[in-house]
Amino acid sequence: MADPPGAILVVQSGVNDPRQIPLDEMSHVLGRLPHADVGLENPFVSRKHAEIGFCEDGYFIRDLGSKNGTYVDGVRLGSERRFLEGGEIVEFGAGQVVATFALGTGTVTLPHPTDPRDDESVPTPPGEPALLGISVEVNKREVYVEGIPINPPLSRKEFDVLSLLYDRQGEACSKDEIAARGWPERAEVGVSDQEIGQCIHRIRRRIEPDPGAPRFVELIRGFGYRLNNQG
Repeated sequence: MADPPGAILVVQSGVNDPRQIPLDEMSHVLGRLPHADVGLENPFVSRKHAEIGFCEDGYFIRDLGSKNGTYVDGVRLGSERRFLEGGEIVEFGAGQVVATFALGTGTVTLPHPTDPRDDESVPTPPGEPALLGISVEVNKREVYVEGIPINPPLSRKEFDVLSLLYDRQGEACSKDEIAARGWPERAEVGVSDQEIGQCIHRIRRRIEPDPGAPRFVELIRGFGYRLNNQG
């Protein structure tokens, strides 16, 4: 089997030293040292918590029977493999440690350690006026939160769904409209409310200051979602 092509786990919160972990071996056991290959020092993380590995089908992650669970894009894993495509949000220990899986071995920008709204020197995207809230550049497929670019970028579905909400900001978008934008290949078979909800959950994890109390993406019960851009 060929060597792994290279990937990075960007640990964003929950440990004392947020960092980038290169995934260049066939298997990496994540947990608490000295029991794991990769240390995630947090009391909610098990000694051998999860495995990220590589096989002929690509990179995968699986839970190793941890007490508080491993989640990918809000879905709790079991012992079976969940394959990774890049851009997934991975949570360890009931969400106490949060990371992003990124394909490739280049440098990825870690999140700003403070709230960018408290920084008067926050840069503004080229050609864009200074503003608060969400800014979407469709041609570049880039998203800015308070003028700060999201990096790693959103997945294709996440970007397409957010761009719909951005185009219609202030208006309620139905679940059918969201499904048509995010899953055009499934027009005949449909998309479940659960899939849409998971996609919104992943978007909130990336753009909301507090995903548990959404400021930007509002649920319209029984109908869909709305982007309140200025919070």
